[in-house]
Amino acid sequence: MIILPEQIKEAIERLESAGFDAYIVGACVRELMLGNSPQDFDIVTNAEINDIMFAFREYRISDEGMARGEIMVTILGMVIQISPYRREVFGNRVMYAPDLETDLARRGFTMNAMAYSPKTGLIDPYDGKSALMGDIRQVVAIGENVTVNVKIGGVPTAETIYDMTRSFSSKPSRLLEAVRYCSEDEYEIEEQTKNCMRANVTCFDYAETDLLREELQRIVMGKFAARALEQNSDIISYVLPEIEQCVDFEQQTPYHDYDVWTHTCKAVGYALPEPEIRFAMLFHDLGKPDCMSIDKNGMGHFKGHGERGRLIAEGIMRRLEFPKNLADEISWLVFHHDVPIPEDRKELKALIRELGASDLKMLIQCEIADSRARKVDPNTPETAKARAALAALDEIINTGECYDISQLAVTKRELIDRRLVRSDDEADELMDALFDIVLDKPSFNNRLMLLDIAEKSKSRLEERIRARTERETLRNKAGDRRSEPIFSKKDKK
Repeated sequence: MIILPEQIKEAIERLESAGFDAYIVGACVRELMLGNSPQDFDIVTNAEINDIMFAFREYRISDEGMARGEIMVTILGMVIQISPYRREVFGNRVMYAPDLETDLARRGFTMNAMAYSPKTGLIDPYDGKSALMGDIRQVVAIGENVTVNVKIGGVPTAETIYDMTRSFSSKPSRLLEAVRYCSEDEYEIEEQTKNCMRANVTCFDYAETDLLREELQRIVMGKFAARALEQNSDIISYVLPEIEQCVDFEQQTPYHDYDVWTHTCKAVGYALPEPEIRFAMLFHDLGKPDCMSIDKNGMGHFKGHGERGRLIAEGIMRRLEFPKNLADEISWLVFHHDVPIPEDRKELKALIRELGASDLKMLIQCEIADSRARKVDPNTPETAKARAALAALDEIINTGECYDISQLAVTKRELIDRRLVRSDDEADELMDALFDIVLDKPSFNNRLMLLDIAEKSKSRLEERIRARTERETLRNKAGDRRSEPIFSKKDKK
């Protein structure tokens, strides 16, 4: 039984009292049939735009979408989209339809092509209800009967077939929309629909880039993303041809039980549902096929695949016009995803200082998803280590544990005022020495305690300073050593 909100009832009654038909249509009907509570409602009617505006003249109306044939009416705080019957909508151009069934036909999938009103009940010309109510929910494209000429026994014969092509040619992003339903909920694409999708993947060439990107993001963010990506790689590879070489690419290493694409799909599914992290997992191993080498024992190695993956990911994101901030985050995570996360707390605090807490946290979350996706049993020792590092990071941040010299309970000015040092340079060295102590013993980050240590143990601190200076001198003499940090901060501009 479908129960409508009072606002929707009022809108339908308003149109019917003016002499028009009115129905809720599309996703809201589908969700109500499944027992869910949709937040967005669309109403279609045989009234024209001016008739709709007149019928709701006493309500707050927005005509922002009028070019698309849409009027937004606010009733008791709910915004409702009301439209005349439409045959097609191309950007801001609209072709109107003479009847409800034509409007329903343009909605692509049978489960979205149902209408309902309290007066008529459910209207389901394409049998969308059966796609929803079977043992397995199915995504079924709307087709039409067309006559084609075929030869049977060498004799030309006219034959009628059910052709779904128009559902995808009229809106190419619908190819990814079908996959998205499988990712967001427990749907499967019906076999004839899947075959039609495979036959029409070239429609992607005419798709709007922003729609493809939005559908792809919804796919990777879905609850069942891993399954949807793995089962529909042949469709997705037309949008992301870079994944083709990863499918069935065996890694030949005891650290992985899966080929590169299967591992990638599982990593996306295990990842925290944040766009940066999900996309980073989708792209993180794209460089592996190009970087693989086999050692004398037959084991695969992938040196440099993080850098190669970053370059591939950046090419994809430019092509699909990702927002710059999102692209920068994803690129950085892909590049650094395979750098080991330290177990030592002191080293972890050095990374917090180098990267910032939020960036390091995302990197560890990527490592957790990556390590879980390597083996059939996701509870690997590497996963446990990464989770321990994440817990330590949260503890350091939440308790205010010192990880940066600016957090010391004493300042350089205090050391100078107390004449514990004779210059700014000595003050900097003494601050570094005190910071070294606090990194090892966080409880020592107390103003009085640090001043007491500085006063009573000045000679020992001076030895630390001399030892540090000697190490830096030796390091500067070694011209062939890497002087840059392993990590580099992202450009936040």
